[in-house]
Amino acid sequence: MQIDFNLQNIPNQSFTATINNIDMEITLKLADENYPHLLFAIETNNGYLCPYIPIFANQGLLPYNYMIQELGGQFFIETENDEYPDYTKFGDTQNLSFITIDELNNG
Repeated sequence: MQIDFNLQNIPNQSFTATINNIDMEITLKLADENYPHLLFAIETNNGYLCPYIPIFANQGLLPYNYMIQELGGQFFIETENDEYPDYTKFGDTQNLSFITIDELNNG
């Protein structure tokens, strides 16, 4: 199963989601105004599952297997032509998705 999230084309944003009965706040933000690298974080009611980490195109955002196991899947920023993630293209040609472990293993 794939869950798609509607991102706004703004540099810093947070939203809540529930995946596999885990409530979380997902945050995407610029690292620095002078260094336009995007960062990704997930905070659950138990604290940060994933602290701020860099975002890369078409690669899993959760860096450790235990995080993937805890949530039951992986997050991806999908881009065209492996473009670098760019918040100005969110909701247009770049999107955030969550893909379950079953889908990852069978897809």
